[in-house]
Amino acid sequence: MIKVLHTSDWHLGRKLDGYDQSEVQRRALQWIVDTVRDEHIDVVLVSGDVYDTKLPGDQQVGMLSEVLTDLVHIERDGKPAVDVILIPGNHDSAVKLGFLSPLMPSNLHICSQVDGVATPVMVERGDERLAVYAFPYLYPSVARFPLNRLLHQADPDLPEDEVLEETTQAVTGAAIRLASRDLAKRRESDPRLASILMMHANVASRLRGKIGEKRDDFSGGDTEHAASESPLIVGTAEAIPSEYFAGSGFDYLALGHIHKPQTVTIVGDGQLPQARYCGSLLAYDADDVKQSKPREGNYRVVDIVTIDGGKVTDISERFIESGQRRIVNLKGDIDEILGPECAQYRDDFVNLTFGFDPEKHKDPWGEIHTAFSTVLGYKPTAYGEKDRTTADGRAIQRNVDDPLDVMLSFVRDVTGLEATAQEKKVLGEALKRAQNVPQADASGAKAGAASGRRGRRSRVTADATESVASESNGNGND
Repeated sequence: MIKVLHTSDWHLGRKLDGYDQSEVQRRALQWIVDTVRDEHIDVVLVSGDVYDTKLPGDQQVGMLSEVLTDLVHIERDGKPAVDVILIPGNHDSAVKLGFLSPLMPSNLHICSQVDGVATPVMVERGDERLAVYAFPYLYPSVARFPLNRLLHQADPDLPEDEVLEETTQAVTGAAIRLASRDLAKRRESDPRLASILMMHANVASRLRGKIGEKRDDFSGGDTEHAASESPLIVGTAEAIPSEYFAGSGFDYLALGHIHKPQTVTIVGDGQLPQARYCGSLLAYDADDVKQSKPREGNYRVVDIVTIDGGKVTDISERFIESGQRRIVNLKGDIDEILGPECAQYRDDFVNLTFGFDPEKHKDPWGEIHTAFSTVLGYKPTAYGEKDRTTADGRAIQRNVDDPLDVMLSFVRDVTGLEATAQEKKVLGEALKRAQNVPQADASGAKAGAASGRRGRRSRVTADATESVASESNGNGND
């Protein structure tokens, strides 16, 4: 039996809305070391974004050095017991991560070279054998020519002038074909060889939250992103279709980049690998735990993959014990949020969406910061006659034919307060100047303003008056 721990997206050096998380990261990494030792893990996979920047500071380099040293020196029966396999993500510098690879211990594998995509790290424990194919983050402009050369070496019949397109899909598809072909050859002489593919990318397919629990589709079937993730795609043009992995022969895809733990359903014909995003080491944004019931550590996990008899027999989660303060998303009327029910969140990171009566609450921000020690963000809505609803619940419409009313509504939406007399004066003067420009010059602006009015609906307070209790009792699937 081989036990594999899958982790990713450590983002060493990243802060949470300006709040330093270095000590929390250090505790999380120590928990990983302890878990590897206590649960007799054989292989640790780190699927990219070890650092938060390509130029990490001394503290972050020291943290990585410390955790890798601790892992590779875990021994059983007087011998190194753990293979650590690490790939660079889009936040990492592949060159800086991999430049000392030849001098590293034999059980530490930093796979930073594109031309190594079809050369697996081989792991043996007793009668079990595992091939781990580790792809560094594949920048199309960098990866296309090395991969093109490998394709022609593997298939001399390819036309000499055939060159890979400079797209993420093209280079990733080529890397998968090369690795899959190598795996098939190895299995001709070793049919019980298990295999894992490590990638840092956006694989598009249907999602599941907790292992085995189906989630709704997002964006036509793409993976669910959080605000703390740097986008790798525009729209879905550069997402990797899950069909690319159908029939590839891999048993498990150890994915990185998406910060919310989730299972990706691979679609297509033939053997379909199991695929998981284990998520980030910590929560780095309020959106990382949106819709989740508050929990210390913010639902960050590692995945434990068990391989027995040449197959994946079990995948389970372990909650990372980092001690990171809870991130709490609260929505409701300010009186609810400031009430006794929410006092339990005083020392947590809170993200607020609230409505308030400006006549009753002259300084809502002061009240909020008095009630909560750490506010990540807030979205206020001031109740006014133009924002209220009628007795039967219908929204009272704003007068969108009055440009000044539209401008004042904008101020109210952004600040949560009515414009002051001075602000109204400035806006009125600006409006007069705009209305006095010659008709020929103003026609385009007026058309754009009319289009903007049609596209913008009046803001009502339905979202801001939802029950705080219902928000804090989420299902915890993220």
